[in-house]
Amino acid sequence: MASSLTWLDYSERDRRRALEVIDLFRETGTVDELGLAGVRNSYSDLFFPGTSTIQTRACYFLLVPWTFQRLERLGKRSNEATVWARNEELGLNRLLRAGADTAGVFGIQAGDALKRLPSEVYWGGLRSWGIGMFPGHKWAYFRSLDGFYRRRDQFRNTPHDPEGRSAPPANWHPHIPDPPHGFPKENISVALRWEDADYLRDRIQARHPESLLALLAGRANEVDLNANRPWELIHLADSPVLRDQLLDAQFFAVCMQGAALLYNLMLSELRQRDDWIERYRSKLEVWADDVEALRPALENWELDGVWRVVTDHGRSPSYPTRDFVESWVEHLKGDGPRAIVADDSKSRTLVRDRETLRKRGRARLTNPRYLELWGGDSGSGQMAYRWGSAKRILKDIFDGLARGEGDAGNA
Repeated sequence: MASSLTWLDYSERDRRRALEVIDLFRETGTVDELGLAGVRNSYSDLFFPGTSTIQTRACYFLLVPWTFQRLERLGKRSNEATVWARNEELGLNRLLRAGADTAGVFGIQAGDALKRLPSEVYWGGLRSWGIGMFPGHKWAYFRSLDGFYRRRDQFRNTPHDPEGRSAPPANWHPHIPDPPHGFPKENISVALRWEDADYLRDRIQARHPESLLALLAGRANEVDLNANRPWELIHLADSPVLRDQLLDAQFFAVCMQGAALLYNLMLSELRQRDDWIERYRSKLEVWADDVEALRPALENWELDGVWRVVTDHGRSPSYPTRDFVESWVEHLKGDGPRAIVADDSKSRTLVRDRETLRKRGRARLTNPRYLELWGGDSGSGQMAYRWGSAKRILKDIFDGLARGEGDAGNA
């Protein structure tokens, strides 16, 4: 029987946590075997707020609100809104799949059997960027519609307020660009018009002005979208705080990748797979070179800034997590990465104890049954803090801005 994750009702925070768990399985090479997702997600939210690993194109930040604004104009009731909205989203995706550029379009494989609609993937981002103004998840929004229409009608029947002290109820930002002519049947594309791109850039900078995403959105001509990691763009950061955060994120990602690679090597040894052993030994050698290049800077590096970011984002690190990370980093700073490559017992004990503490009887290093199910790679990739998704969205915005005002094209 297939396992599933089910909930009847939940808060927005609970929903975000649950989707983070689901998204772990969508991001190749970053499954959270050693319990470091809290740090990774905190830096991801800090640098690229409103994004997620399964967002694909910037156009959905507008296609979704346009669809739901239309739903409200048509007065769809709570009991019919779910089905109506799903059919509309599927219709939009059919048009997108028929377009010239289908990269990142939802439902390429699943078609109309798509289970997770764009509105579910982008709902949190729409709220984060201030485009969606409803204070809850999508299902609560559907349930609220009947009451929303009553409040809207009451406002319309209220005598004019000359002082402007009241405003009509609204679920969407008032300055969302109008959809292209013919929406939702014609002129549907993943490409942004100039006014669309300008609006999204404005929303990012207005809601998250201190973020790396806002900085990059305003520096289209200087951003190298071929960068592999966000800290490769540190030269663009004007703020000393942001520079320090990028350095902390880089040091954490580089240092802790060694623990993940060692974990995979230990599993490969237990499985007696020479090809896997050779692969991870080779990767550890490359990792050791990366650490050696950073070692002068690592000598005085402290983890206080990392724990501060995690705590500020509502993910207070547990004592076992802090102890594991701090012990690993201190060992790395003291004995160097070559000791880990040379199979020293201390680093192996740290990794084994960490997995056993987290998983108990399900730990692969101690349970032959779970070891046998291992496929050869678990979380060995270096953290990129959602940079892959963010740069795809930034590219769409930059391409839209490059079209120029008055040369909009179709959204």
